Parts: sequence; structure tokens; C-alpha cells
Amino acid sequence: MLIQLRRFTGISLALCLLLNLTSVRADSEDTIQVRYYQGGTVPEYAVRVLTLALQKSGHSYSLTPVTTPMTTPRIVRTIRNNTPDSVNLFWAASSPDLENTLAAIPVPIERGLIGFRVLAISQEHLPQIEQMNNDHKVRAISLLQGIGWSDTAILRKNGFTVTEASPDNLYNMLAAGRADAFPRSALDAERELRTQQKSHPGLTIAPGIALMYPRFGVFFFVSADNKPLRNAMEKGMQAALKDGSFQKLYEEDPDIRSALRMLRDPRKIYRLAETSPDSALHKLDASLFEPLLSGLPKENAATNTKK
Repeated sequence: MLIQLRRFTGISLALCLLLNLTSVRADSEDTIQVRYYQGGTVPEYAVRVLTLALQKSGHSYSLTPVTTPMTTPRIVRTIRNNTPDSVNLFWAASSPDLENTLAAIPVPIERGLIGFRVLAISQEHLPQIEQMNNDHKVRAISLLQGIGWSDTAILRKNGFTVTEASPDNLYNMLAAGRADAFPRSALDAERELRTQQKSHPGLTIAPGIALMYPRFGVFFFVSADNKPLRNAMEKGMQAALKDGSFQKLYEEDPDIRSALRMLRDPRKIYRLAETSPDSALHKLDASLFEPLLSGLPKENAATNTKK
């Protein structure tokens, strides 16, 4: 009898351990694993939006930043190929090419503010910039962009000369006079300049001038094959929009507030011509975009694209 009791106790203990292991394994499988690239525009704000979306998705999740420097083309390849234990999500200004390669979560996380571009310049070029009083002279300046960035195509099709380079080297090139200006979103310009002026004190933001890209915005991107992550992000973003938590986060963010202040500053706004009508951005409801953008002056619109 005692031997049978011991056998029963041993079997029960083994079953309990097996059930516990199964439960842990099930919980692990249900957890959405997010390995995001820690870079790009408004990195701190983007991570807050990402976290909010995952919280609202109803899934357990794990967030891991990937900090290895990578160009946009490499990030896209890594996500598309579902490279194990590497980045599986990033945020970037959307474009038809990106949307055709990866799955976009079609909500502009910064409500289109990235399309408002001020010019980071060397103070040596300030007199040249200040003399620009028409569209033709603006197009004569040479610009810098990161390799694979979505706005390069927009700028080139609007007649600008653009040099592409690794994002880590762009401000060094600007300080060295390799181009006249580096267009930066109102979201990023002041924060980046505070850092860059430590080693390049001659850099500044050109006053009184800005470029405006047509219907531009930042999406989260994942692999089309990563359905659990894609579905969780879509569900979470929609829930955050519906309950107002996304709008609250947007309004309270310091980078967003800085950008909105720059939008209100008096500037000549050179609106660039449309070049990507096929982007999903053009199919979104206007309520998803910052209303201040539609109220910017249009008298200096740039309309003659390069053929």
C-alpha cells in the first residue's frame, strides 16, 4: 500500500511538472516577440507609440531594441527574410517601395509632421540661403540624405541634387561642406542639432525657410509573413486611436510640441510636387494627419518636377 502511494505521488508530481512546463511553453508561444531597430526619426516617441499599440493589442509581448547600426536597405532585407533573432519591426517614412516589400501598419504615428522639413546648414551657407526668394534658387541648393531614405526620390523628382550616405556620417559631411543643406523634419532637427553642435558648432537651422513634402508620414513596418505581430500591431493601433490614448500621447510628447511650434514660426514654405500617388498615405482619412499641415501657406508651392 505504501509503495503504491509513493508511485501515485511520483506520477502526480510528474504530471504537475509536465503541465507547468506546457503552460510556460504556451505562454511563451503566445508572447509577441518584438525586436525593433533603435533608430530613425523620433526614436523615443516611436517606442512609446509602439509600446502603447502592443499594450492595447491584448497580447503579452516582449520588446527588445536592436542597436547595431544598419542602413535602411539592410533593415528591410532583414525583416523581409525573417532573419532569426534580428530586427523584425522598424518605423520609417512610408513609400510605395517599402509598402510593396513589407507590411505597413497604416497609421502615421507622427500625424504627418515628418513632411515639414527645415534645413540644417553650416553657418557659412547662411547668406546663400537667405538670398533664396524663389523656387528656382531653392532648387539650386545641394542636399544630403541617408541611403535608402524615402524622401530621396521626392527631392530628386522635384529637381534637387541629392547625395546619399550612411546616416551616421551625414552631419560630418554637412560640416565639411559636401552639400549645402540637410533637410530634417521639424520633429528631429532641434534635438539632433543639440547633439551635433558639440562637435560641429558651426551647424544651425536656416531661419525663415522650409520644405513641405506632399502627404508624408511614418508607419511601422513588419514582415508580411509575421502575421501574429502584424495583427497585434493593427489591432493595438486601432484601439489606441479609438479610445483617445494615441492622441493623448501625441499631444504630450516634447518632440511633437517642438515640431508644432516650428510649424507656427513664420517661414517661406516650398511645397514640393506630388511624386508618389500610389502610397497608402494618400488613401488615409485626413483626420489621421495634423490639421496645422493643411493650413500652411501655399503661395510658394514648387510645382515643376524634374523630368
